[in-house]
Amino acid sequence: MFSLEIDENLRIKLPEPHHAEAVNRLVRENLSRLQQWMPWAVDDYSEKHAAEWIQRTADSRAKDGSFNAMLLLEGDIIGTIGYHDLDMTNKHAAIGYWIDHRHEGKGIVGRSTRVLIEYLFSEIELNRIQINCNVENRRSRAVAERLGFTFEGVRREVEYLHGSFCDWAVYSLLRSEW
Repeated sequence: MFSLEIDENLRIKLPEPHHAEAVNRLVRENLSRLQQWMPWAVDDYSEKHAAEWIQRTADSRAKDGSFNAMLLLEGDIIGTIGYHDLDMTNKHAAIGYWIDHRHEGKGIVGRSTRVLIEYLFSEIELNRIQINCNVENRRSRAVAERLGFTFEGVRREVEYLHGSFCDWAVYSLLRSEW
């Protein structure tokens, strides 16, 4: 099973069906925070939603190698990270992540994203990685900025969230800049 080590206590690991209950619990514990930024974080989020997410990531991995994975700290699920919108013809993808509120501000997302970037540039041989996030999501934007991503601009009204369209801040990093 695919796994990336961040440090001795932290790793990125693909979810398996038996993780659905734990993923659901973590999402439910963070639901009000996640709902600010994530269209999938719905009021009735359930173990069924988590199981469907696990199946989608398995399907994506089988189809093109992309994935959503769990962030595991000492074996406990504390968030997710992954890459999507993989385009092997043009050698680019986008990264997404979120972390449990109890683990914010500890550098975990930054360290994990750094390892994922290294994997994408060296193993998948991408040329460009993008991070898209709501323009108001300061924490997510700060991760991109700390990692040396270039702010490219704003995609207007690209995401439908809570009954209205929201703008994304778009950041990119090229292999030559890494």
